[in-house]
Amino acid sequence: MLVAAAVLALSQIAQAAPPSPAEAARLVSRSHLFALPDNAVGYIPASAGPRPPLLVLLHGAGHRQLEMVKHFEAEADARGLLLLAPDSLGDTWDSVADAEGPPDTNSPLAGTLAHRFSRSRDSRRVDAAIAKLESIVPVDSDRIVLAGFSDGATFALTMGMSRDYRFAAVIAWSPGIAIRTDNPARGRRVFISHGYSDPLLKFAVTCSEIVPLLREEGAAVTFVGFDGGHDAPVWLKDTFFDAIFGSIAGSKARPLPTGRQTCIGGDANVPAIGSVN
Repeated sequence: MLVAAAVLALSQIAQAAPPSPAEAARLVSRSHLFALPDNAVGYIPASAGPRPPLLVLLHGAGHRQLEMVKHFEAEADARGLLLLAPDSLGDTWDSVADAEGPPDTNSPLAGTLAHRFSRSRDSRRVDAAIAKLESIVPVDSDRIVLAGFSDGATFALTMGMSRDYRFAAVIAWSPGIAIRTDNPARGRRVFISHGYSDPLLKFAVTCSEIVPLLREEGAAVTFVGFDGGHDAPVWLKDTFFDAIFGSIAGSKARPLPTGRQTCIGGDANVPAIGSVN
């Protein structure tokens, strides 16, 4: 596939200049991967329409942007989605690293601030990458979705809930830390999934801390638990994308599961949408 070959030539991609708007218009007739500033990577599928939606993908700790494009290339091709994969400045996203740090016993305020988000260096990098891509391709500004996996999911929730950014929806596959967002965008649609037996980032944290915080901030949360570990199952990708972008023409719609249950393993009885086998 295109991205698999591109991974082998990462250094060439990184050195390539982004296409001009005129070049981008020609590229829509064939899939194309290209570099953007600050190590971000853009992907235009051949199926992109004149004003395609944009899916912004945030990687997990220790991973990189091209891996996210590789994992979502098929969905982009099928749905005509532009992909944008920014890169964190460090091994993980800065707000997540701050929240993961050991508590400062000498300053309770410092610990509180480490679990609050307003803006950060990485959020400015993500925002700048979106702006650069929009200067190249006529993106549908009403259909920009921020999504992430693992630490990228945690950062997607914190940045994505901010009123300062105009996301149509936020997707978080297996997040790990509850971080309060200053000036949250009340009513913003948020889709979260987590495996009951995740050995890395605990389902109970998402269930009893992250989801309640998001609802307190006014998010319209859809939370799906599933039988599995630290993963973003294909059926959940399709289900969330159908809910946000609509089903693929000619394919069977994959609605959100309707069975309701309380969280398993959490300390609070937070309503969750049940898993689908």
